Amino acid sequence: MAKAWNVPGLLQDATFRDAAGRVVVTRWREMMSFRDGTLAGEDIEQLHAMRVSSRRLRAAMDAFAGAFPGKSFRTHLRVVKEITDTLGAARDLDVAVDGLEAVVRDFADIERPGIEALVAEYRTHRAAEATHIAALFTRLDEAHFGQRFERWVARHTGVDPGGLQTQPEDH
Repeated sequence: MAKAWNVPGLLQDATFRDAAGRVVVTRWREMMSFRDGTLAGEDIEQLHAMRVSSRRLRAAMDAFAGAFPGKSFRTHLRVVKEITDTLGAARDLDVAVDGLEAVVRDFADIERPGIEALVAEYRTHRAAEATHIAALFTRLDEAHFGQRFERWVARHTGVDPGGLQTQPEDH
């Protein structure tokens, strides 16, 4: 699982709003750092890391909900939940395929065709989920959601997202 990024500039005596801005923007960027790998679909761990990061973002938003106006908060949280849910559907299929492929050789020869057919069906569903993921991110891009999200956070917390140098520790 991907390690959570450190939150830059988060000080022990930070105000609630400052901490909210720094944590939420960092978690957003952390999640989006896995976007290209998730869309490429070549490594299921990229999708897994993105989903885990999306859950961290949701948890951060829930923890800092008080820093944001209710209506706009719910709107932004709804989008983040949609990302998590969309990724989750694909991840569930990845886990199922991996699990079945790991045990199919343990089944009797007469049972293997059924398991292999199930794997093939899951792969078909997984391809459809990849299309849903791509469509979701296309829609978010067209709406400039990422930029709007970071500006929304800045407006309500006073944290300048442009000044946050967020990146994973190993870079």
